[in-house]
Amino acid sequence: MPKSVAAEDRQASLDDLAFQAICWQAELEPMAFAPAALFADLVDHELVLPADGPFSTPCFHPELSPGSPREASFQALTQQWYRMGRLPGWRHECFDIYSPGSTKAKFRLERVAARHLGFWTAAVHVNGLLADKQMMWLARRSMAKDSDPGMLDNMVAGGLAAGESLEQCLWRECWEEAGLSPEVRETVLMNAGLKALRRIHIQCIEGQTSPWPYFRRERLFAFSLILPPDFLPSNQDGEVSAYCSVDREALAQLIAQSALTKDAALVASLWLQDEH
Repeated sequence: MPKSVAAEDRQASLDDLAFQAICWQAELEPMAFAPAALFADLVDHELVLPADGPFSTPCFHPELSPGSPREASFQALTQQWYRMGRLPGWRHECFDIYSPGSTKAKFRLERVAARHLGFWTAAVHVNGLLADKQMMWLARRSMAKDSDPGMLDNMVAGGLAAGESLEQCLWRECWEEAGLSPEVRETVLMNAGLKALRRIHIQCIEGQTSPWPYFRRERLFAFSLILPPDFLPSNQDGEVSAYCSVDREALAQLIAQSALTKDAALVASLWLQDEH
């Protein structure tokens, strides 16, 4: 008799047929996956060159580069999409956009547009642990957030802005989202309280029931911070409405109830796998 496979062990199937793959010049791996309506605009504005044969793929215009007129045209087009209600938000913050075969950014783009065009983006997430490591801080997202408003999140979570290193992003977000000062940072580092956990890759179709479905591709860089005994998180940028501390049992229940964002559940679950 063949061995049965439990439902949770089956591989998920991901269908990206509703999105148009776009490459960078001769590279074979897609750089972006654009919804059909947005793809048409990219071609009309000569930001994407259509495929010229059966063995080619639409490609971004080779004149796209940081600070170029075409980059400005791209940014202006995405802002127009937002004004027309074709994007759910506008953050006034750019991401560096890379092709699969390069470590040098090809151009920069507003972060909401970057995500909704299926570019790879990156974010830092932090499990903030109380000093005894038996409790963890969670943050409740502001209701004004354009994604997952009101849901529970990691104590610190934020996208890697254009021109930032991972370390710069980590400490900037720690201050903005939890009020972790340079003095507290030094205490954490002096006590070896910072630990890199792992890199998590997310690829999924998001927003199927919303006006803005998109093919999400994101790398999460997960860390843990063991915080001083007297530290209390304090939001500085208005993106967090409240904090709560939970033990492992409560966290497991919240994850099972889908109370955390998809990202936060993945990162927070690493604490559940850690030794007590």
